[in-house]
Amino acid sequence: MDGEGGDAIQQRRTAVSAFDLPSVLAQLDTHEPTEQRAAVETIHDAVADQPSACIPTVPKLRGLLEQPALDCHEDVAYCLAELADESPTDVAPSVDGIVSFATENPDQPATRELLRCLETIAAEQPAAVVDHVTAIVEVADHRPTDDRWGVRVFTALSRERPAAIEPAVPVLTDAIATNPERNGGPALSALGRLATSEASLPTLEFVEHAISLTDHDDDTLRNNAIGCLADVAHTVPGAVEPARPELTSALENDEPTTRANAAVALARLAVETPTAVDPAREQLLALLEDDHERVRANACVALAHGGLEMATDRLAKLASEDPEPTVRERADWALDRLSETPQ
Repeated sequence: MDGEGGDAIQQRRTAVSAFDLPSVLAQLDTHEPTEQRAAVETIHDAVADQPSACIPTVPKLRGLLEQPALDCHEDVAYCLAELADESPTDVAPSVDGIVSFATENPDQPATRELLRCLETIAAEQPAAVVDHVTAIVEVADHRPTDDRWGVRVFTALSRERPAAIEPAVPVLTDAIATNPERNGGPALSALGRLATSEASLPTLEFVEHAISLTDHDDDTLRNNAIGCLADVAHTVPGAVEPARPELTSALENDEPTTRANAAVALARLAVETPTAVDPAREQLLALLEDDHERVRANACVALAHGGLEMATDRLAKLASEDPEPTVRERADWALDRLSETPQ
């Protein structure tokens, strides 16, 4: 058995090392389905080990998506996705064709790979994807709820072009509601970035789902949910007001990022309504002695926006003695803020 396996691996390596680009390109140009399929199989086998050698095949692979009778679209899409990982700049000119195929064939297995391809391009070349958001929303809306790639396209795009994903809010909301463990983290991150952009939020339905996840067992999902609430509170604090009890509880969570994010969310609520932090005053005061600098720093801000003068002495101690400069700066800012608070 071991000998047979070793021979198979050696044969595969020999085949990959013999990748002949001119021959592959000639096969792709034949317009004979059998020859084209063989060329795609060759690229499929070579792309993992020699992706740079396969890059020149991208335009012809894109052209194969336009042949409805071809029976290897999934392999074509896989190759494009792998080549996008190698060089998104080279695959970006194919976005129009990729989106066109996905729009016409939203349920095909090939579309899953094409969405993976678009996610990579959106992360590195967002300008190539930004004008196709509405079409990608339509595709994602027709995909199975356990297909995370549509959500990830919007998440990648939101890092550089958050306002562009406004049409995707209903799809992202549905992704969180139907499969939070799979889609919640990236979807909440994207919605949070959108909330702090110049775009408007067409619906705030996702806020309710985010609130329900503030005590989730998964650290990443919980932290993204609270982080999203903090982002929404920055622009629409009234929408996050119902989450105050959950945010107060999160201040006592064992995970430091959870405590830090909850303090930020409460601080942003207190910008508009200082009394928002009143039920959490004891927890926030306790966080001034937290082991984690980000938690201490964010607690300083929340206490200042809440106008809690009882924190003055502790803030003064942090401002002069805390070992972390960020905490000292935030504590000093908080003292100034409290000194300006009307009596």
